[in-house]
Amino acid sequence: TGGSYPCHVTSARIPHEKLECILISNYGDEQGVFNLYIDGGSSYNEQSRINFGPGSRVDLTRQQSSHAHSSCALPPLDPSSSLLDICAADLGSDSIIQFSVTKCPNSGSFDCVEKGRLATPAGSGPRSLMFNPASSFFNIAIVSLEMVAQVALIRRRLHDGCLEMIGSPVSLLPENWQLEECDDNTIMQFNKGCWASDAVWSPDGKFVYAAARLNDSISVFQLQHKIDGYREDKSMDDASPSAVVIQGLKLVDRISTHGRTPRCITMSECGKFILVAHQHSHDVSSFLRDETSGGLTFVNQLDVNLAACVKLVRPEKIG
Repeated sequence: TGGSYPCHVTSARIPHEKLECILISNYGDEQGVFNLYIDGGSSYNEQSRINFGPGSRVDLTRQQSSHAHSSCALPPLDPSSSLLDICAADLGSDSIIQFSVTKCPNSGSFDCVEKGRLATPAGSGPRSLMFNPASSFFNIAIVSLEMVAQVALIRRRLHDGCLEMIGSPVSLLPENWQLEECDDNTIMQFNKGCWASDAVWSPDGKFVYAAARLNDSISVFQLQHKIDGYREDKSMDDASPSAVVIQGLKLVDRISTHGRTPRCITMSECGKFILVAHQHSHDVSSFLRDETSGGLTFVNQLDVNLAACVKLVRPEKIG
């Protein structure tokens, strides 16, 4: 993987090149490393290895240096562009880092060039990010802030592609919640009970599902927005992103994940159910999802030792 403690991997297609690239986030021991691999036919070849630099040092235990935690490809603002734009969450420096993957005209190789950084609140530790799958909100992303147990909305500006925060982050914990039956060392190790993990969108882009470890819960939020009538294109079935005014997230529900340490959430393509991987109760829980209210109903569990990640794959793509 080109680094130590790999914690996230995803893939993307480079526009107009018919090439797949693999994006690997190595959390790292002393420093995180972000790696880009390109499909070379018989194997994937490393194209870029990036050290993000020093950490924010707000938390001297976890933020002395950068720690790449996850990445995702950004939806293109210009369909004709040959650039692949990506974002990486750096827990160590409290930042979301933007890159563009460009092809070198002479060598034909690809390079990953940093384009900008969005600062998240000091000591928040961004962990995962996902852009909204709905066309009306395609430039809106949800970011989980691990070290403060919060989620935040960010926007990719349509006119220049830069990222900006939308409002203030929202807590994943009940008011006045405190860790119980833990010694002082455990409480301090986990940021006084703040230990967020995944945050994902529903396929229709209307709801966010975010997990909090230690509290072992999923918070369900509804995306609040309105349409600017002056910018609305009446000829479109869906609202134009330029006409959408994001107002924030509204808490709809908070439920138990029925396990310990929910490390990973995955949503089915149809949006009808969610799976949650529990690292310390060694199981995966399944939930039915109400597509209208966004609410979740527990179904059952499957024992899986040290479950850290769960993904859904179509049967025809296996083997």
